[in-house]
Amino acid sequence: MERPKLKIKLQPIDNVIEWIGILGLVILIGLPIYFYDQLPDIIPTHFGANGEADAFSGKGMIWTLPIIGFVMFMGLFWLNKHPHNFNFPQKVTKENAKRLYTTGTRMIRTLNALITWLFTYITYSTIQVAMGNQSGLGKWFLPVFMISTLGTTAYFLYRSMKKDPQTAGNK
Repeated sequence: MERPKLKIKLQPIDNVIEWIGILGLVILIGLPIYFYDQLPDIIPTHFGANGEADAFSGKGMIWTLPIIGFVMFMGLFWLNKHPHNFNFPQKVTKENAKRLYTTGTRMIRTLNALITWLFTYITYSTIQVAMGNQSGLGKWFLPVFMISTLGTTAYFLYRSMKKDPQTAGNK
């Protein structure tokens, strides 16, 4: 059986999450534009697990994360329009498709915004380290990144594994 193709109506929270992601994307692209002329010729291009810069390159590399972030954001934005293609932890039926698609699209939307803001923070920190205003990403960056992305994924995975209240007793 082919999965139902539904258009998921966005709730107000979905619109808020979407706009938070778009704002992050605008800032992610705007930071290098604004600071490019002020950057030294050599900037950090990699940070170790401790948050300290451990690789350096020419200042043109400041565009790496904004380009990757833009492509990723647009790819996930497009993918989110096709939830019937997602992998789900249970079989998709006519009865549970709307719930699963709504949960799945909200997860992708949330992760998209979250990762865009993480890229924005890394880009901002790269600029600040290059200009001598900051020493690294900070020791809390990696744990916060891991907890926020894995926690978001776990939360939505748990929600999508729950049985439908309407069909729970029909098995």
